This record gives sequence, structure tokens and C-alpha cells, in this order.
Amino acid sequence: MSGSESQEQIAEAVLRVRNVRTVPLVRLAHEDGTERAVVVLRVGLPPALSLTDVVTAIAHVQLTVSRLAPPGAAVHVEPDVAADEATPTEAIVIRALE
Repeated sequence: MSGSESQEQIAEAVLRVRNVRTVPLVRLAHEDGTERAVVVLRVGLPPALSLTDVVTAIAHVQLTVSRLAPPGAAVHVEPDVAADEATPTEAIVIRALE
């Protein structure tokens, strides 16, 4: 399986995680000086999600990715606000300043 196929497979699986709206970034790499795989993702979450739900979503994303990644891979998840037509920009900006 090529790197781009792996990235697509990971993105598709992560999109099935509850509260994940988008997966704008999936990067695969290896740690410098080792063969340990590293998977970096950015996931879009609803702006009104509580902190507890954000933490839960990230944990589920990490578990999902760890099942697809090579054994021992490091999985890093960066949460982001998933903008949609129903969410005014002001809500995202104000929430980011809180």
C-alpha cells in the first residue's frame, strides 16, 4: 500500500469517528534516526463541542489510527474547528479567544 493510499484509508476511518467533521491533514513520516512511524492528523470538530467531548473524540481518533498504523507508531492529533455553513465566523473567533 502506498503512502497516499494509507493516508486516504486513515482519513476515511477517522471520518467515521463520532464528532469528527473533517480531516484536512494526514501526514506519515518516520522519527529522525529511527524507523518508528509517526502519523500526524488535523481533525475538524464542531465549535460547540464541550472540552470533555473534544478529549473523547481525540482519544477515539488516536485509537482508530493506531489500529491502522504500524505497531508502535506515534499518533499526534491536532483538533481544529470544523467550519460549516451553520457556524458563523464570529462563533469560531470568539471561542478561540476564550
